[in-house]
Amino acid sequence: MSSAAAPAQRVPLDAALDQDGKRGGQPVSAVADSAAPDQPNPAAWLVGLADALRKTACRHDGQPVSLAAGLAALAGLWRRQRDESARVYWIGNGGSAALVSHLSQDLLNKCGVQSITFNDPALLTCMANDYGYRDVFRRPLLALAKPGDLLVAVSSSGNSENILSAAESALAHGVVTVALSGFDAANALHALPTALAFHVPVSSYGQAEVAHTALLHAALDALANETRT
Repeated sequence: MSSAAAPAQRVPLDAALDQDGKRGGQPVSAVADSAAPDQPNPAAWLVGLADALRKTACRHDGQPVSLAAGLAALAGLWRRQRDESARVYWIGNGGSAALVSHLSQDLLNKCGVQSITFNDPALLTCMANDYGYRDVFRRPLLALAKPGDLLVAVSSSGNSENILSAAESALAHGVVTVALSGFDAANALHALPTALAFHVPVSSYGQAEVAHTALLHAALDALANETRT
């Protein structure tokens, strides 16, 4: 009779982020170091991404907290929205628009949270044509959101005018706001007094977008696993 398989070990987040990824039996960092100096080195991009994730700065209610605590707080905010039948809204431009669409549908599908983006082309072009691109998110957000709803604002640079306009209006109207940014730590989005803020220290749009997706997925999947149990 075969014995039951042992349950998979849970690895703490901070420990997991400190472990080098493996490729072909070697740490990714070793693969990066072995690349020819005159050739493109994609593995170095991954090493930089992993390093940036380890160094992500997180602030909760105005106070610096560990990444693990910040992600737990994000899962908690989404849990509260679900339990109180409140909504989560998402905004982002370009690649960030794509990732918020992805995470929004996952939050609705996997966690049962009312989750909405403003990425419909007809809506975006209507708002831009009638009011200017600065208001493409602010106007529909103010039309729909109520105090106690939640906004997730994602900007690689942290300085996109339409993201800042919507986030500032959300804060002024009692909408709980979560900010994710990259590039300069002194960016305008990270400086806002949001309930929760994550800053990833990267200067590449691709790394910022992948890092933001990873952070959001980490919190979302934790809530989804909790929901299934």
